[in-house]
Amino acid sequence: MSDVLHRKMAHLFALLDVDDDGTVDRMDYTASADRLVTAFGFAPGSAESLRVRDRYARLWDEVTLPMDVDGDERVDVAEFAAGFDTFVTAREEGYREHVAPVADAFYDLMDVDGDGRITRTEYLRMAVSAFRMSEDAGRTAFDHLDLDSNGWLSREELHLANEQYFRSADEQAPGNWLFGPLPSVT
Repeated sequence: MSDVLHRKMAHLFALLDVDDDGTVDRMDYTASADRLVTAFGFAPGSAESLRVRDRYARLWDEVTLPMDVDGDERVDVAEFAAGFDTFVTAREEGYREHVAPVADAFYDLMDVDGDGRITRTEYLRMAVSAFRMSEDAGRTAFDHLDLDSNGWLSREELHLANEQYFRSADEQAPGNWLFGPLPSVT
């Protein structure tokens, strides 16, 4: 795994580790899903909530849990990076199989008015709630992801950003901004 891909996985790991205990587990994924649907005003048992929780659970069961090499049902940052490399980055179909369904659920949830567009406000609500990003980081990320500068994200722009985030070693890929600025190399 390239340095930039490793940095992206470590950054995402830190955002997903909601209890900041140095590992991610099923609870971290459930908490992230719940924060997201709550931020968009959906009730815990709503169809939207169940869909997001289902996609997160599937991502946990099919991708993240198999990364757990010591069998404790918790994944540390090294296991996380190696696992995403195995399941998503290195496999041509890995993004479509494992990440695209979650991205679609996010897109559908964020598009609260159903116009097929994710506005800056909708994106910020997702970034701040599900991934604990600051509003400034979310605004900057949105600007990088809005490739045609029309003020909204299409489903295609979101998928391109996700695929670049999980698969591209290009330091300048716009998708690297999906979860805000990457930490600097130290």
